[in-house]
Amino acid sequence: MEAWWRFGDESYTEAVQRSFLQSYLAAFQRIEGWFSYDAGLMFMAYNQLIRGAGIAGDVLEIGVYHGLSSIAVAALRGPGRKLYAIDLFEELQSNEAYGSGASYRKFFEQNIQSFYASLDFLVTIAQASGQLKAEEFPRTFSFCHVDGGHSSEETFDDLKFASDILLPGGLLALDDYFNPQHPGVCEGAVEFLRRQEGVLKPLAIGFNKVLFQRLPSSLDLNADFSKTFPTVQHLDSTMWKTPVFLFGTPLRSYFDLYASGPERLVPLGAAGTRATFSPEKAKVSAGPGKTFALPVTVKNTSVDTFPGGDRVLGLSYHLLSEQGKPVQHDNARCYLKTALEPGREAKVNLRIDAPPGPGRYQVEIDLVWEGVMWFKDVGNPTCLVELEVS
Repeated sequence: MEAWWRFGDESYTEAVQRSFLQSYLAAFQRIEGWFSYDAGLMFMAYNQLIRGAGIAGDVLEIGVYHGLSSIAVAALRGPGRKLYAIDLFEELQSNEAYGSGASYRKFFEQNIQSFYASLDFLVTIAQASGQLKAEEFPRTFSFCHVDGGHSSEETFDDLKFASDILLPGGLLALDDYFNPQHPGVCEGAVEFLRRQEGVLKPLAIGFNKVLFQRLPSSLDLNADFSKTFPTVQHLDSTMWKTPVFLFGTPLRSYFDLYASGPERLVPLGAAGTRATFSPEKAKVSAGPGKTFALPVTVKNTSVDTFPGGDRVLGLSYHLLSEQGKPVQHDNARCYLKTALEPGREAKVNLRIDAPPGPGRYQVEIDLVWEGVMWFKDVGNPTCLVELEVS
């Protein structure tokens, strides 16, 4: 796992570095598009499985718009491989849904570059996908995302082209298969099944995507998925007379988005305990609305140094009812002023604001990495202290 922190010079002057997946999640607030973050995680999970089997080539996307999905697809390419981005761009006439093609090509390139310093890997093709000829492309592709025209003819042509350039065992994701607003996608896919039987095998359905595998292949990817990600819940279904996984619960709830990367998804808790909390008292009391301090010893049990500084790492708490139900999630922070080396401890006076209503509560002590995560959210154990307000 990469180091948690990025430092400038000899001091902690630079902002804490988010992981790729955390930065990508934040990008959904600023980049236009219809792509789902959890669809990207589904792509990454299955791509991790084929990469482990030695399948890692070029990647391709038909229909890129502003690049929201392209950022994820680009991360699936093999070392030294390319992303082929197929779209009409300038050739597309302005319309209410897409706006100006020329402007969204600019947004596409800017958004890709915000994640990848160099765009040497990017091959942009401004052309209708139906005009592409598979023989003009190398058969070196391990992943294709088809999100182009939604007529039955366009869908069939895109599936035929993408499957022709895919490596055996490679993955193909199709958008809007079950979307009732675009029945042509399903019609085109079924026509492909009828005319190209035994070429694509459905694997998974979720987040408005159907994920297929290019045959022939000896890999049992769903069996591998269950072994690699045993905590991820799914339903079993059947499509094209083939068993498939049906995903409904957001995949982000199963993975440590800090410790994970596009090439390797890490289940929550798999990274181990990063910090432990030892309060001076297990039970405390205070008057309604009163503020008091509770000394807490924080121990760094990770392999990385915790940085010090204002608004970086703060000890805080979640206020719960006596039964453990959330009352107030965010509360005052007490920031670590100096760096905390692995295995070292620091005593922090945690400021607690008693609620105005009398009764019994629980104070759940946690550590927050500002702008990134609460340690609880990545599976780190918290610590409970009983609070009586009277």
